[in-house]
Amino acid sequence: MTFDVRRLGPGDLGLLLGLQERIAATLPEPGIFQTSTPEFIAYCLADGGLCYGVTHHGETVAYRFVYFPHDRPFNLAKDSALPPDEHAAVGHWDTAAVLPGWRGHGLARLMNVRALADVADTGIRHLFATSSPLNPHGVRTLSEAGFQPIDLIRKFGGKLRFLLYRPSPQGWPAVPAGTPERTVPFPDTGALEGAFRDGWTGAGLVLDGPGPARLRMHRRPPPFGAAQR
Repeated sequence: MTFDVRRLGPGDLGLLLGLQERIAATLPEPGIFQTSTPEFIAYCLADGGLCYGVTHHGETVAYRFVYFPHDRPFNLAKDSALPPDEHAAVGHWDTAAVLPGWRGHGLARLMNVRALADVADTGIRHLFATSSPLNPHGVRTLSEAGFQPIDLIRKFGGKLRFLLYRPSPQGWPAVPAGTPERTVPFPDTGALEGAFRDGWTGAGLVLDGPGPARLRMHRRPPPFGAAQR
């Protein structure tokens, strides 16, 4: 089965609004998916980000937004310990969505590969994303793109979200031998919040076997600081 990833532009605003509405209407848990305003999408389609669509036989079946907040007030770096003088070099791995009939084909991964290659040619050095603990497969897709959870925060009107981070373009540094590791179930949000406060960060997911998804965690800080400059 052949899929093509293409960069979208200002003329695709109506296409994206229609896709967003169709996808949101199919989800059993509305809190998982955060819809975007026409103004936000138009900003990303212009010079405020990068937007992608996946087409199959001419039909667009998935999309991805990458958002550059620049000097706008909403910047996920403010929810982290990233130094303020680095906030201008932040990009958001924003919404990715796939029509129901096309899920399971790795379309989010295809868009991530293209977007990471494009972002590497910009001045963006820090990538942030959010994902719901109710959506472990979404967290896994971000993890496969090099993002790791560094906190649990409340965004979008109080919804609980993982805050994920990826240095750009090089990714997270290798984990030193002997770094302590633990696993925490996704539903145990209290334990997750406590672990993040105590200096643990995400290292991957465990989705196989009985029981809920679990987050593998290492006791290491996010790679912020002089090494990122």
